[in-house]
Amino acid sequence: MIYVKSGFVLLIYFISHINSSHIKGSWNTKQEFFKFLIKFGFDKTDTRNPEYSLGYIYGNITSQIVHPQQNATFVLLDRSYFLEFYSNRSKSDKQAACSSMFKEINQSIYDPWCNNNKKNNDFLRRIPCPKGMICAEETSQPLSVVKGSQFTFRVEDNAQPRFWYVSLVACYLNTSSCKWQHLNQEMNIDYDIWLVNGNPNHSTHNPLVYQFSFDKQVSHISKKGIYLFLLGDRK
Repeated sequence: MIYVKSGFVLLIYFISHINSSHIKGSWNTKQEFFKFLIKFGFDKTDTRNPEYSLGYIYGNITSQIVHPQQNATFVLLDRSYFLEFYSNRSKSDKQAACSSMFKEINQSIYDPWCNNNKKNNDFLRRIPCPKGMICAEETSQPLSVVKGSQFTFRVEDNAQPRFWYVSLVACYLNTSSCKWQHLNQEMNIDYDIWLVNGNPNHSTHNPLVYQFSFDKQVSHISKKGIYLFLLGDRK
């Protein structure tokens, strides 16, 4: 009886934990200037099979406001950029905060209007994305967007596994001046985002690591083994 109970508890744990890389919620740009969403570790890219071993971030970010005056920004950064970005979020002058947060990364980011060099880092999306349409940054390569999603980031690192940090901020890049400004308009923005190791368009990914940050994979595999052991022992 003990084994049945233990196995059941572990089964419930796995069912709830399997969605750990799926984040869903709402953000009010007036109530929260900055919203940190998740830290996720992507595996080292397999250079023998890069197409199937990249990290992917994809999903939908929308609002009931059809034509916002300006957009907020979805930001994806690794640790080397994130620490400086994050440390400037608490400035009381939010205009100054926006300028400082993006100062370090401004020259290295890709932007269709202000920095249209596709060799630069793909770190940002203007949000909300138009309902039923892909995000503005995706329009040049719409086939790269995961089906049913408005945006897709592909993360490649041939050297090592790496943590990436996902956040939302009430700043926007002015396409006329190409300077960062504070978003004053209040918006409720809904997000539904997946972070996975492996190509979601293919069935070849490893189910033991696909939805798990690399630092959680060993723990998951170990606990899965314990569950299978207990289940087998029950029989």
